Amino acid sequence: MDNPTPETDGDEGQHKRVLRPNLILTAIAIGMLVVLIMLGNWQRNRYYEALERIGYHRLQFEEKPAVTDLGEIKGADGATERLAALQYRRAKLTGELEPDKAQLLTARYILGKRGYGIMMPMKGQKGPHARILVHLGWMPDDKVKGYIASVAAKPTRTITGRLHITPSKPVQRPTGTFAERPTWLRAYPLGIAKTVNDLEPRLLLQAGEMAVGKPMDIERLPYDGFVHPQRMAPSKHVEYAATWYGLAVTLLFVWFALSLKKVRIKD
Repeated sequence: MDNPTPETDGDEGQHKRVLRPNLILTAIAIGMLVVLIMLGNWQRNRYYEALERIGYHRLQFEEKPAVTDLGEIKGADGATERLAALQYRRAKLTGELEPDKAQLLTARYILGKRGYGIMMPMKGQKGPHARILVHLGWMPDDKVKGYIASVAAKPTRTITGRLHITPSKPVQRPTGTFAERPTWLRAYPLGIAKTVNDLEPRLLLQAGEMAVGKPMDIERLPYDGFVHPQRMAPSKHVEYAATWYGLAVTLLFVWFALSLKKVRIKD
């Protein structure tokens, strides 16, 4: 549709601008517009998914009572329903830690010190498996051996923390050794279950409490605690969606501007 806008251009007479889209340019613009809208919709959906995850965490962690016996949650071995029921639940489990089967998380620095996360199986659990992997916290590397020895002297303990279902793939393998213990890049019980008999293959008990906003007690070792499971605040998805939608609107203006052609008005 022509949208004439009379103009005066010196001695050349009057001109008008009419909408005459270029076919190739229009095809490219339509393709880009579809992609930008799809990206905006994707981020919008991720925003609602993040809200659902936060609500689910609140329900599981804050509203439901702490699990004191894994046998409370019924279901077949590895059943999806059982895992979902255990995800993010507070737990207070008693059992016997097995320091001879201790595993370490790859070294990282805290407060300028290099150290390792210490994981041990805890046996004596009810449910499909007799053992659950417990992440006890982080220790400086010069104190790892001493801590493992102290657990060996008193292996029966009650661990308070949060249950977490780990990814099933890929199956991780040790990245090396430290203090004659295997080191792992991630806390994946599925990989450790290959060497530890009757270990829950996807269930991890992370010792500690919600640590967000709380000062770290540097005198207490190991350092434990955990943060909210969401890696990104839901508001970030709103910002990303607005960016994609904004680019789509900008694209329309650019296409419109490029499609306007100046033609001379015939006398």
